[in-house]
Amino acid sequence: MGETDMRIEYGILVVYNQPIERSSSYATFKDQLSILVADNSTTQELRNNNRRQVEQDGNFYLDMKGNQGLSKAYNQAISLLQQKEQKPCFVMIMDDDTLFENDFLNKAAQEMQSVQADVYVPIVKAEEQILSPCMIHRGRVKAIHDLSSITRENITAINSGMIVSLNVYQKIRYNENLFLEYIDHDFIRQLKKHQYSIHILKQQIQQNFSVFENDKASAKTRFSILKKDLHVFYGKSLSQHFLYKSILWKRKLRAVIQYKDLSIVWKW
Repeated sequence: MGETDMRIEYGILVVYNQPIERSSSYATFKDQLSILVADNSTTQELRNNNRRQVEQDGNFYLDMKGNQGLSKAYNQAISLLQQKEQKPCFVMIMDDDTLFENDFLNKAAQEMQSVQADVYVPIVKAEEQILSPCMIHRGRVKAIHDLSSITRENITAINSGMIVSLNVYQKIRYNENLFLEYIDHDFIRQLKKHQYSIHILKQQIQQNFSVFENDKASAKTRFSILKKDLHVFYGKSLSQHFLYKSILWKRKLRAVIQYKDLSIVWKW
């Protein structure tokens, strides 16, 4: 790839039931990237307000007309970008509540000039804990303490801050059988299957990660989504089914401790 092919031209941001002005990542990049905001919000008034603000800022708005899940929102946004952009470039995937430094793009672009890859992932932290990249170990997604344990075979990562060559999306899309959870890990699995290269950037970002959910009702809703998405991710083989069940039990027990409610074991 030539130098012009390494440009980070676009950002994709999916929002859900919140004003676009509250998105920290949108605030950081609205004047640095051409951002396509895919709006999964469930009220027409909020979507109308978001459309006005996004278009006023000179960015692109995609009305999903309700919560269609992350995969469908990503894929529709990518299809729009492919119509708009014929030249090779890179797209950054953003979560709405990720905290980026203002010079993140410049530093990432500099590193991309020296190390060519199809996909670049930053180091994502929740305070001091490394959330991403992480590793697949015996079928499970496992957090790491330092980058030395990551290999090409075991690497996985979350979507936030991921920078992807637009060319990759000609062959790979996000799995629309997944609604919210494990979409990123499924995408990385596809990347490795198709022999695309992944590079870990030096840049660090901070994530307000939803695994640290404090609201019990929201956590229960998220758990029900996780059950469905995990079933898709792991498939139907006996060994994979055991993994699926053990991950759910671990998440349940964590919720029992967090909310001090034993009934979660049989109610969730």
